[in-house]
Amino acid sequence: MKLLLNLPQFKMSETKLNPPILISNNDDGIRCERYIERQYPQVPRGMRHKFFRTKKIAVFREGKRLKIEKSLTLHKRDELKIFFQPSEFGKKKDTKKYINFDAVLKNPKLKKTKILFEDEHCFIVDKPAGVAVHPGSGIKFGHSLIDYCVALMRNKDPDAPEPKLVHRLDKDTSGLVMIAKNDGFLRKIINLLQSGNIQKIYKTLVKGQLKKDSGTITEKIARREERANGGGSKYTKISINAEKGKDSITHYTVEKYFKHLDASLIEVLLETGRMHQIRIHFASNHHPLAGDQIYGDFKWNRELQKEWKLKRQALHAFSLQFIHPETGKKIYVESPIPEEITSIYR
Repeated sequence: MKLLLNLPQFKMSETKLNPPILISNNDDGIRCERYIERQYPQVPRGMRHKFFRTKKIAVFREGKRLKIEKSLTLHKRDELKIFFQPSEFGKKKDTKKYINFDAVLKNPKLKKTKILFEDEHCFIVDKPAGVAVHPGSGIKFGHSLIDYCVALMRNKDPDAPEPKLVHRLDKDTSGLVMIAKNDGFLRKIINLLQSGNIQKIYKTLVKGQLKKDSGTITEKIARREERANGGGSKYTKISINAEKGKDSITHYTVEKYFKHLDASLIEVLLETGRMHQIRIHFASNHHPLAGDQIYGDFKWNRELQKEWKLKRQALHAFSLQFIHPETGKKIYVESPIPEEITSIYR
């Protein structure tokens, strides 16, 4: 008998133990490949790709089978079906076993994190300097801000979805970070962020007296991966590059100039969010941030460390303001500048 449709044929044994999965609000907006990876981490990456190619993964929306692609975005009430047996690849890995939540919650650095806003959709936390937002680059699992948020959620509900960072801060920058509790909120808040509808204000102490009390820096910023000494591990190098750089816009207002320090306290509003944007924009204009170990004035940094014990860049994510995409309410959260910075100019 001739088949009218060129669809893969599956044995009954391949489907009988795999009931359809209904995509929930928490997973609204997640990529199909990411969802499969998270649901079936025991399945090797190469096999997951093969299952996409051979149509052993299917997604139905309102009864209609969609064209399956790894990049397909899943939405609430989509129905996902798999035509393979995850059990053939061993037991599902429980990532919760790899992090000792009690130890994370008792970590002295992480314990300094303060929750300034929380609802069923997100956290907004005050991150202390010295805490990385996620593992990597020498930061082990269980020692980052996102691990701390996972521990907070899973300590209350072992089956809580994995929280996600909405934006990031450098390890040695303090202040506000937003963390989404589900993928549905993450997708909506990222849209707000990318459309410029989240106001992020920073405070920083820079060297010297600026010529203007307020202004905008628009130099383009480029980044590239390099290897130290021609080999070894990679690192990211950021630089001003008019030809290859991306548009980068930093608005600033001088709050006060301290003559005895020859330094200025600056309020910064970011219109774009490039890596190290504030640090490199002010450094390129001969006003490096106090304590900046990459783009700063190293002689001045040594003086600040000796006199004021400043061991990191004087940069603080001060406030966040946005319209909550789920409730429609105006949210404003503020974090005071840490004493390790204010003590320098008080």
